[in-house]
Amino acid sequence: MSHLYYTVEPGVISEALLHQCVQEQGPEGEAGRIARSEGIDFREVNTLRLDFKNILRIEHLWQFRNLRRLQLDNNIIECIDGLDQLVNLEWLDLSFNNIEDISGLNALVNLRDLSLAHNRIAKIQNLEGLTKLQTLSIAGNIIAELENVAYLRQFACLQCLVLKENPLAEDQRYPHYVIAYIPSLIYLDFRLVQEDTRLSAHAMFQEMMEELALVEREKERKSVEYTAAQQKEKTLKEAYVDGLAGMALFDAMFEEDKDAQCFRLMPEVPVLLESYATKFAVVCEELKDIGLRELQRRNEERAIYQASHEETCTANQKASVRKVQEFEEIKQKLLGSASSSPSEVVKQLEDVINGLHHDLMQLEMLLVEQIEEGAKDFERNYSEQVSTFLEHVQAHMTRLRDLENTYHETVSEKAQMILEKFIKNQLDIELPDELRVLMVDKDTLVGALNAAHDCHLLAIDNKEDSIVSSAKKDRDSLIETIQNSELKRNRQKIVEIEQYIEQQKGEEDEIDQQN
Repeated sequence: MSHLYYTVEPGVISEALLHQCVQEQGPEGEAGRIARSEGIDFREVNTLRLDFKNILRIEHLWQFRNLRRLQLDNNIIECIDGLDQLVNLEWLDLSFNNIEDISGLNALVNLRDLSLAHNRIAKIQNLEGLTKLQTLSIAGNIIAELENVAYLRQFACLQCLVLKENPLAEDQRYPHYVIAYIPSLIYLDFRLVQEDTRLSAHAMFQEMMEELALVEREKERKSVEYTAAQQKEKTLKEAYVDGLAGMALFDAMFEEDKDAQCFRLMPEVPVLLESYATKFAVVCEELKDIGLRELQRRNEERAIYQASHEETCTANQKASVRKVQEFEEIKQKLLGSASSSPSEVVKQLEDVINGLHHDLMQLEMLLVEQIEEGAKDFERNYSEQVSTFLEHVQAHMTRLRDLENTYHETVSEKAQMILEKFIKNQLDIELPDELRVLMVDKDTLVGALNAAHDCHLLAIDNKEDSIVSSAKKDRDSLIETIQNSELKRNRQKIVEIEQYIEQQKGEEDEIDQQN
């Protein structure tokens, strides 16, 4: 652990310190002088050493976006933070500090080598994001539980592990346990794992490994199922038919109906409800299948447009490159001509530059027209596909409303017949108390039936509105994105052309001044 306590003022990672370290660790000689004179861009720094600086807190490193190696050992750091932006980091040394908990590292998804040796860490944890980790040194800490090593089994790339000088290393089972639980290990505590040691480790913990393998396989199976279910739900949402599979909409519709359970207690209603539910689910499944089919059609239309767009842009770019190459050839011939006077060369060069500018702008105008025509065709085709889908939606939602109306009318007739018999004490059966509450009089019963009916229709209406609004919103957003993307491309291209022409004119002026 670090022996640097607060006998001196804790160091701070300041802008001045960072500039000093980068300069000291940068190129030497003339290259270093040029770098210092032009200024330091932290984004271009790949390696940074901040060891032995008495640093207490990690901060101000977000500017080093492309940093690959960071050395922070031999400081007094207590908490790992301030590293989230260093996503390109591959090597990190935090050894010989005062760190007690592992945290703040999961954003470092490219980290391959990590040293946390000689700190005050009691538990290996919070490293799930480091899927590329190959080397981990955590020696000289206070990790006591051998079972904690099993946490590292998830790191399939882990090849080198250093755990010595921890209390767990005193356990006689230590080397065999670690090797058995982490099959990817090649080196343990700087020693090559011998094959006979690996075999004996597996033999020693065979029963535990077999049980663990079963647990991992089951976990993997569930993970695959969960991922598949998530992907299926995502696809249904993209098709605007999420919540339509099976009985999903029907169940959601009746969840909002407070009196649903009461009416189900009436004679014959359970049979009617089952028939209604079956027919309702069939319509929903039909619409779901139509939605998935229409999604595929829309995706194909987008793919066709994208391929055509890229082909058009590529062909235009090649034509532009040819124009520039032709210009460069003519330019070199003019500059190397011995038969023409300097003033004639400058005049001819000016004409050629103006001709190139005209040709490049003409090509860009042609490309704009071609892209605009393609975008209009895509917009028309895509909008027609969305409209076709929405027509299906409206037709199927009408069918659902018809089913609901039929069910409501039938249940209402039976309920009123039961009410008449109930009032005259002619019922052959005893009504449950929940149902008796609704049989006070006709107005109460009809009010409850109509409330349930309105609740069901509202659920259908809301689902239809949700589908229609989402489909139209996404259509408009896609078309707007295409238009904005083309506008941005066109502006960038114009800027590129103008900058290139200005560069050529600048060279022309230099030639004119020299002569």
